[in-house]
Parts: sequence; C-alpha cells; structure tokens
Amino acid sequence: MAVTTESGNAPVDLDVRHGHLVAQVRTQLLGQNEAHLVAEALAKALRGFEGKGHYFVLDLSQVAMLSSLGLGMCVDTRHRAIERGMRPVLFGLSPQLLELLRMMKIDRLFTFVHGAAELERMLEA
Repeated sequence: MAVTTESGNAPVDLDVRHGHLVAQVRTQLLGQNEAHLVAEALAKALRGFEGKGHYFVLDLSQVAMLSSLGLGMCVDTRHRAIERGMRPVLFGLSPQLLELLRMMKIDRLFTFVHGAAELERMLEA
C-alpha cells in the first residue's frame, strides 16, 4: 500500500510503501534549483520518518542528468537516511547515470535496484 505525503513545490513524490519511504524525483534535470528543493523535501520527510522504516528508496527513473549539486544531494540524503537507521537504495538509474556514479565512486554508498519487481520484493520482505 502506498501513502503519498506532501512535498510542497519540490519535484518529488513521497510515498510510504510497506512501511518504507520511497521518494520519486520528477524532473529530467536534477540541477541547482531542483536539487535544493528536493533536498529540503527529503530532509523534512526523513525527520518525520525516523525509526519507522528499514529502507529509504530514491527513485531516479525520471532523471536524465545530474549536476554536481544533484550528486551532492544524493550523498547528503544518504547520510540523513543512515542517521535514522535506514538503508539507502537508488532505483531506476539510467545506464549513463549509473556509469557517472561509478566513475565518482558514489556507487559504493548505495544499494542499487534496477527493476520494479526487484524493488517490490525488497520492500515486501
């Protein structure tokens, strides 16, 4: 069951699925303005979610390009999730974004899930 939560003006949808927080970024370019708005919405959502879920899923399936600020937002959000006892997961990365994260060695910081069925199994377990 998914429960949508309020994310204000940020291009992100926040859902609770099987007790886990899932954030779907709704922009093709995660640049300076978008990264700031998404980071604020995710920080607020994570503060309100402390101790409630095992996974924090950042769904980047609609994102085609990440700026350095977008990359920083991903890393910062990862740290916030870990502080709250959650395991950070990246979902839906394009091959180009996955290669970028590998080149920057950011891939070591996250668990990656590639398909919707795999994500659903993980969240149901």
